[in-house]
Amino acid sequence: TGQDAVAAIKKELLLLLPGINVFLDVDNLDDIGALEEYIRRSQTILFFLSRGYFRSQNCLREIRASLAGNKPIVLVQEADPDRGGGPLEDLRAECPESLQPPIFDVDWPLVVWLRIDDFRLLSLKLIAEALLLCTPAYAREASLPIYLPGELLGQTLTFAAQPVVLWASPANPGAKALADELADICPSGLTVASSAEAPESATHMLLYLNLDTWSDERLAEQVKQ
Repeated sequence: TGQDAVAAIKKELLLLLPGINVFLDVDNLDDIGALEEYIRRSQTILFFLSRGYFRSQNCLREIRASLAGNKPIVLVQEADPDRGGGPLEDLRAECPESLQPPIFDVDWPLVVWLRIDDFRLLSLKLIAEALLLCTPAYAREASLPIYLPGELLGQTLTFAAQPVVLWASPANPGAKALADELADICPSGLTVASSAEAPESATHMLLYLNLDTWSDERLAEQVKQ
């Protein structure tokens, strides 16, 4: 589980960070008995968290060697349930109890691995940043202004077709704030309406889902309409 993802991460990191050496056991491990030695020689360790990861004895060896050597750790969580992903709480439950605090209760960088192209670029950017922040050159920095060619955050988003009027119902807590954020990102062609009822000009309704979404009875009726 996760082998295709870590292979893709290795390939992309070699392109994004010239000069980096990435050790991947299935590619580079000649002697399974030397696993701990490879960990000792590594500067930072990436744990790819997916179902079954903590059931692998060799993965547990890598984890214990990393913790014993006080190695900086970057956690990457699989998001796709069909590829072994799951909530972090479920993945933690698979981990041996004695290893849970040093892995999950420490403020290690945590990146969710997303496979849709634009979001995959963002995952790679966050992984690259986390790795660089573990190096002596950037250890004192809190963040790095990394840019990846083609990344979504560097593009100006517009609506090519008709102007969009997005209705955020006041009966939907948080919807108006999110709609305003979208309007800031897409200043061209997007108008936010927040009247008590949907205006005739509204082309879309924003439904913001959270714990308080259905606290106002009006919202269910508005969604039906």
